[in-house]
Amino acid sequence: MPDATHDRPRPATLVRVAESVHLFSLALWLGGVVMSGVVAAVVFPLMRDLDPTLGAYPEFTGDHANLGAGRIAARVFLIADGVQFVCGFGALASLAVLILRGAISNRRLTHGVRVVAMAVALTSLSYQLLLLAPRMDRNLSAYWAAAEAGDNQAAETARLAFNEDHPTASRTLSITALAVATTLAFGLWSCQVPHRPRRGDAPVSTENASDG
Repeated sequence: MPDATHDRPRPATLVRVAESVHLFSLALWLGGVVMSGVVAAVVFPLMRDLDPTLGAYPEFTGDHANLGAGRIAARVFLIADGVQFVCGFGALASLAVLILRGAISNRRLTHGVRVVAMAVALTSLSYQLLLLAPRMDRNLSAYWAAAEAGDNQAAETARLAFNEDHPTASRTLSITALAVATTLAFGLWSCQVPHRPRRGDAPVSTENASDG
């Protein structure tokens, strides 16, 4: 009599796909964070060297180089935030699949580090996207609007308010990058270590399943 489970997807295949999605999401997430920081580190000094006067802000007497670089960097960080959101969701969903399939055990140190580092990354990202970024965007928009209108005092007030959050934003990005890098590193390490079941571990469905 034919095996009724013959045509069902192999659980090990699902584990391998989830592991691949997880590691790819983490790599792309880390790349987005690092590249946004690199762009900011390049564009601000370059703009100061060029010392431009922006035609869109004829009445603005403040630092045109800083304003112009800020507009470029803001667009880059907006794109990076979108990348982080998508990658964070992908990494979390695939990690949940790995846990439910028993490919990740809380009894293994490497797996525990992965889960904790992932939690730190998601917490940092949530704080950035839900609390910090909206406040900074409001101050930045007010700065640009006042500069365009030639209201230099209001522009300076908004700029100072934005700058107050800048150190926190830098620390948040650094924490996110470190946590994502840690999750990625231990994920790659876990893939290279043969799975040795321990008493109390959830069983992986087939012997060829990825360790995760």
